[in-house]
Amino acid sequence: MKQRIEFVSKLMLPGLFLCYAAFANVSMLVDGEFSGVKEADQPLLAGGLTKGMDKVYKDNLPHMTPAIGLLGAVRYQLLGIGKPGVVVGKDEWFFTKEEFAAKTNAPSQIDRAIRQIEAVKDELDGAGIKLVVVPLPYKTDIYADVLNKRVSSQEATLHYRNFIDRLAGAEIPFIDTRDSLIKAKAKGEVFFKTDTHWTPLGAESVAREIAGSVPLPEGIEPSDFELIATKHRTFWGDLVRFVTNEDFGEWAGLNKESATLWQAEQTMPQQAVLDLFASDDAFPVILVGTSYSANPNWSFAEFLKHHMKVDVINHAKEGQGPGTPMYDYLKSDDFQQTPPRLVIWEIPTRYIAQDDIWAKAPKKAAPQTQPSATAKHATGGKDDVS
Repeated sequence: MKQRIEFVSKLMLPGLFLCYAAFANVSMLVDGEFSGVKEADQPLLAGGLTKGMDKVYKDNLPHMTPAIGLLGAVRYQLLGIGKPGVVVGKDEWFFTKEEFAAKTNAPSQIDRAIRQIEAVKDELDGAGIKLVVVPLPYKTDIYADVLNKRVSSQEATLHYRNFIDRLAGAEIPFIDTRDSLIKAKAKGEVFFKTDTHWTPLGAESVAREIAGSVPLPEGIEPSDFELIATKHRTFWGDLVRFVTNEDFGEWAGLNKESATLWQAEQTMPQQAVLDLFASDDAFPVILVGTSYSANPNWSFAEFLKHHMKVDVINHAKEGQGPGTPMYDYLKSDDFQQTPPRLVIWEIPTRYIAQDDIWAKAPKKAAPQTQPSATAKHATGGKDDVS
């Protein structure tokens, strides 16, 4: 019965929107609301028409966004489902649809990732810098127990294991974070229920595992960093937007997420701090990665400082995947002028299935000798590293 109601609602809700959209557009056309669009300041190819149309809709349909939010909240309350980008589990646990993509565990995607990581490792090895990869498992892998029966976490688990097996085969140092996160579940949630990211508890469990597995580079003396709670934040999880908008989150029966932000403060005497910053090894450890490392809400870099007992500079970036922040860092003045001793590279394994995460990988240098016409045709100008 529920499946029938769900099927009817999937047809009914878009139908209501189409009827509403048709009525609203005809009304605006009759009232002459579109007449001013052609007088937009910017030319057509510069986006003038789009901006003009957007203004007309915003001026005449200010209730459209609230209506979409309200219908999403009602749909979730009645049927327990969201938009196509989210998979709803038990007890208001949300998962991104990316974790169930067809290419999630494709060997070609893993092969490509290993080649790119090997290329970065070779470059760092050449400069005498150690690389440690920190692969993050899927949220569905860690919280398979709250998935509903229609979906499975089997591919997520296989994908993580296949990836770390390939890292081991390529002799790329890495930290197995999956067991740490599963063990930490006994203390609390290691991923947010309505967000794709890990909680500070999850981030700290991995930071502690890294500190216990990766020795400090030779010549680096450990230093105490005290963790201090700086503020407490509440926010709507990033997956809520696939159910309703923030104005109707409570109408949908959802709760905001919350996190305590931490700061690691060095406790050594002031003169010793000055001596440290004056030395060549002022910043021996660099963190590169995605929003799991870049977002201060999760405090990953601060936990690394505290547990590794060393200063950590964070070069992670949000919204660019794991590849771009690494390539940008390798080209940066910071890397060229003050190369680190150790680079920690956080890589969420679900990103490996995405096609564009290695788009900024440097191309291999062309041969110095002039190739013959035959040889040039045979290579086609393609790189070995894709």
